[in-house]
Amino acid sequence: MRYFILSDIHSNVEALEACIQRAKEAGYEGVLCCGDLVGYGPNPVEAIDIMRTLNAVTIRGNHDRVAAGLDEAAQFNSHARRAVYWTRAVLPQPYREYLGSLPVGPLDIDEDAQLVHGAITDEDDYIFTEADANENFPLAKKHLTFFGHSHFPVVFSADGAGNSILATSYEFDEFVAVKCESGKKLFVNPGSVGQPRDGDPRASFAIWDQDRARIEFYRVEYDVTRTQQKMREAQLPAYLIERLAHGR
Repeated sequence: MRYFILSDIHSNVEALEACIQRAKEAGYEGVLCCGDLVGYGPNPVEAIDIMRTLNAVTIRGNHDRVAAGLDEAAQFNSHARRAVYWTRAVLPQPYREYLGSLPVGPLDIDEDAQLVHGAITDEDDYIFTEADANENFPLAKKHLTFFGHSHFPVVFSADGAGNSILATSYEFDEFVAVKCESGKKLFVNPGSVGQPRDGDPRASFAIWDQDRARIEFYRVEYDVTRTQQKMREAQLPAYLIERLAHGR
């Protein structure tokens, strides 16, 4: 079984469609999403429609929660706050209800894997560092925890003593891969589809190949200028528009 793993789409349909096309070329049978379908970008309705068409197993992200009207954006910075309230205003009620109905992680996928948005501790928490991973590893009941929220593709592994380390990656022609070693816990962030922040503006996603016991990471170019133009037309914050070109 090969799972197409996405996170943090953020209403960027150009990036999403580019990822789907590349994933089809790589091959997959199932789709998993770690949340934040909306926020920041210009096409929340279309992003939701695409994900529902994919029959993706999707959990709620913090932007989804606020866009649904379940919470306010008190913890968001001014740019994110303005964008998420714009998103809430343009979403028809059935779409807000859909976002509000998404399950909250951790969500079990099978006996080996689960989904969270930010962290096991809370969907608003971040896993940026080994110290963050160390806080969450004791809470992990599965070998694999897929997470998002930070917009950084990364894999943390627990060593023999249970301490977090960055997992070793291997470069192939089309992707970078990390092995899923038997009995070893991994925290896997596929990176952000719609707003990468690791200095690479290309959209990011992963594929979990169960048979080969590995995670494959892909980067995909998309029409950034088209997304930026639509954001300008929607009068979304200039900061959010400009950062797409730099992956920051």
